[in-house]
Amino acid sequence: METLGEAMSPDAVGWKFARLKTLHERGVRVPGLFCLTGAAFHRAVAPVADTIDALVRETDLDDWERVCATSARIRDVIAGAGLGPEVERALEERLAADFPDGPLLAVRASVIGAPGQGEDSAQNPFAGMSDSFLYVPPSGVKEAVLKCWASAFSPEGLLYRHRQRLPFSGLSVAVGVQRMVFGERSLVLFTCDPTSYARDTVISASWGIGEGVVQEKAPVDHYFVHSRTGDVESVVARKTTMVTLDAERGHGTVETAVAGERVDVPVLSDEEARSLAALGRDIEQVFGEPQDIEATITEDGLVHVVQSRPVTIEADRHRIWSSANVSESFPDTTTPMTYSVARRFYWLLNYDYLRRSGVPESELHDLHETMTRLLGFLDNRIYHSINSFIRMLSAVPMFDSVRRDWERLVAELDTFYHHESAKPAGLRARGRRAVRLVTGWGRVVRGYRALPRDFTDFQERWSALLREVRTGTTASEHPLKLVADYRHTWRTAGQLWGITLVNYQFMVLFHKAVELAMDRWGVDEQETLFSQLLCGGRQLKGAEIALSAVRLAELVRADAGLHDLFLDGQPRPIWDRLEAGKLPRDFTEEVHRHIERYGDRGIAELKLEKANLRDTPWELIRLVQQYAASDLTVADMEEVERATRLAGEELLHGKLPRARLRRAVLLGLFDRLRTTLYYREVGRYMRSELFGYSKQVIRALGVELHRREVLADPEDVFFLDLDELFGFVDGTGSTRDLAGLVAIRRRDLEKSRALRPLREFATGDVVATSVPQEEEVSPADTERGLALRGLGSCPGKVRGYARVLSNPGLDGDFPADSILITRETDPGWLYLMLASKGIVVERGSLLSHTAITGRKFGIPTIVGVPDATRRIPDGSLIEVDGGTGSVVILDEAPR
Repeated sequence: METLGEAMSPDAVGWKFARLKTLHERGVRVPGLFCLTGAAFHRAVAPVADTIDALVRETDLDDWERVCATSARIRDVIAGAGLGPEVERALEERLAADFPDGPLLAVRASVIGAPGQGEDSAQNPFAGMSDSFLYVPPSGVKEAVLKCWASAFSPEGLLYRHRQRLPFSGLSVAVGVQRMVFGERSLVLFTCDPTSYARDTVISASWGIGEGVVQEKAPVDHYFVHSRTGDVESVVARKTTMVTLDAERGHGTVETAVAGERVDVPVLSDEEARSLAALGRDIEQVFGEPQDIEATITEDGLVHVVQSRPVTIEADRHRIWSSANVSESFPDTTTPMTYSVARRFYWLLNYDYLRRSGVPESELHDLHETMTRLLGFLDNRIYHSINSFIRMLSAVPMFDSVRRDWERLVAELDTFYHHESAKPAGLRARGRRAVRLVTGWGRVVRGYRALPRDFTDFQERWSALLREVRTGTTASEHPLKLVADYRHTWRTAGQLWGITLVNYQFMVLFHKAVELAMDRWGVDEQETLFSQLLCGGRQLKGAEIALSAVRLAELVRADAGLHDLFLDGQPRPIWDRLEAGKLPRDFTEEVHRHIERYGDRGIAELKLEKANLRDTPWELIRLVQQYAASDLTVADMEEVERATRLAGEELLHGKLPRARLRRAVLLGLFDRLRTTLYYREVGRYMRSELFGYSKQVIRALGVELHRREVLADPEDVFFLDLDELFGFVDGTGSTRDLAGLVAIRRRDLEKSRALRPLREFATGDVVATSVPQEEEVSPADTERGLALRGLGSCPGKVRGYARVLSNPGLDGDFPADSILITRETDPGWLYLMLASKGIVVERGSLLSHTAITGRKFGIPTIVGVPDATRRIPDGSLIEVDGGTGSVVILDEAPR
């Protein structure tokens, strides 16, 4: 016998009761109980164990009638064996000691199998396979225990073990004897949606006790609590019956009618549903995975948890897709060419990263197929395959320790993904894994020390390669030469690019270290501190490019003739005059220098079908015109950043006034985190250069195929994928009808533009036919004065008028009191961001482009606001608090 005051390990009492013991220790309200251990079962059943084994062995477990007959015979055998004098005496003593008042009890079974395989384990939960008996008087406990033991061999239990290929020998059964709580309402709570595994909480609740919910004996209400917004959606049933105590007998259960006034009343209020969801999240955090929780609520409103077990996820069929992070690089719809180039880039990037991380060549070979499937192309939008990413990254020994941070900061994942790493079996295998883990962390330490040197080497080698391939005129090269040069460039780049993910790894580690330190030392206002203390340091690439454009605007304002020309002229004619040498020489040289350095920047610059600055240099003139018409100066922008950083240091001093060493540690960690952000932004622009070079080659091939009358338009080349294009050129393709492919892809793109697929979803079916779409949401669905919430990324409270935009191609003016509302941004949005009084986006994290830009230039910014573009009316007066992450609609009427 073991009680809540004793060890109650899973091997002794099974996972069901071991988890209740853990919850009891964490302060969760659990009814008092004691357990008969698996050892008690073995002691009592030992005399008939051979008989039971023989009965199972002689049964055709694919014949249901024989399974039922064998189960009945085993039940009789166990009943005949009884508890045995020693177990019976111990049971009577424990009942008298723990329940001297003789209350009604719940008696529940928990099957114990091989380690990790017992009832309510993650691998084999045996949900509903074992018996439970409710409202049992102390005099009936002995009989209930025998029935619980026999339930391990129920027909369903025998069939389950057979189908799961689990052994029958060696199992045992623990039995929990628990004070019966007279619940007025009962519920089952899933901390993730059991159909999609989204993090949303799902609750089924009924009047009476939990048997009505679990065994579907009573109608139930359903409540869906959205994890990000806290919104509650309820489906209220007409509840005519419930399960409760059989008052006539004084024990056992009975189905009875629900009182008339309660039939149509919700079992839970929205606030109770949110409170239960919070309890579920706490319990999930205790066990580190989604939980299926049973609880009952007494008349006084107290919640009593009677069971918690892992939600079973079918990993082989379960697929998670997310565009949350990748849409910053490839927003909205794109073309097959962009997808095929991006897919190859992800392969070479991650292959080099795994190689640098010490993954053996044999594992790299095994992961090749996975690494070619990191991206998906759904409704003409690029998605991350989270399954493929986690399978690939699990090859890195240290990944398990940072996986949750990767999901949150890199994948920006809302849906729960359950991945069981292959746990080493046996001492030798565990030893090998331990050696790999130690070696891996050693490699991490050495890699961090070498990061500045390695990243500088990467920059120098890439710059030299880029100069080499961009020498000469791409348009005049023969197609075969273009294809050969392209393949050489990408093959060489594949040996360089992994360092950017090595840096990403350190970014996640330092972010985690900062969070852990602030949590440990009780530092609050963490979002504000992140926003302020990540300012300063080396100039990020995006800010460097923006400041270069602002300097050009300052040159324009300083020259009266240029100023008048830029105020009144159109971008293209001004560019033509510049190219003709009719503008001041120093200004012309600065413009050419900007384009030479930053010509691969543009709106959605990684989309190959989109022109960048190198293709349309007059767009730089347009940008300089906009800056010249404002009062933006480099000095003012740098001063804003400096002041923001100082404010963060003062705030930190106020949080830790007497802890000088702790402040120094946090500031040192922030410095290192800023350095990794600097490297990340440099690497991102170098990626833009690689895609810009690819764009030149592919466009040149499009022109050539148009000249040869293969394509009707040179731009049609982007409706092919890379293998189709190169295959046509070098003879390895599968069709000559490229124009036919283009026609099909054009139709697909037009259809996809009308769709709004969810940014993240799970499916267990054929993916292409099961992409869920967003539900219609309109500003009318948002109450005036109601706060929308996201992640505060740059502090400051401002009021202004919402400007809801889907792309930065501005049609009309952008008044100074505008607050930018959009789904996500990329560097092409920079002008509008700098012109905005505040920024609100639906996507992103504290380390995303939007958050970094807002911090850099002191613009109150909020990321991760669900449905912001559809819930905030264009032109409405709103208040944005970049510190708390709150957006309040003050007046919906457009100005």
